[in-house]
Amino acid sequence: MSDYTPPVGSNYMSGWGNSHQAKETALKIDHIANKAKFGIEMLSTGLVGVDALEKELIEIASAPEPPTQAQIRSIAHRLDAHQKQLQQALERIKDMMTDIDKETDAIQKPRSNW
Repeated sequence: MSDYTPPVGSNYMSGWGNSHQAKETALKIDHIANKAKFGIEMLSTGLVGVDALEKELIEIASAPEPPTQAQIRSIAHRLDAHQKQLQQALERIKDMMTDIDKETDAIQKPRSNW
């Protein structure tokens, strides 16, 4: 009997069963990227609404007559709605980052099964 132990290195068992693991890891990374992209899109949508309010305020400021209480109240309510949307998006992104952290931890764990 021989006590030969093959050297462990970067090429050890390369290609044998690793293509499935690589594909699975790539799919997980793609899923993580999709979550991040969704969170960014949520924030972007909220910022578009704030930008529209900014333009409306600029128009009101250059109007010959001062804004009415109803106009100011309307803008304030819309600004509040966009603020809540941005807060919800940030909370959602925070939850997604927790999920992403869990998924990347799972990817980084060494596989114990064949």
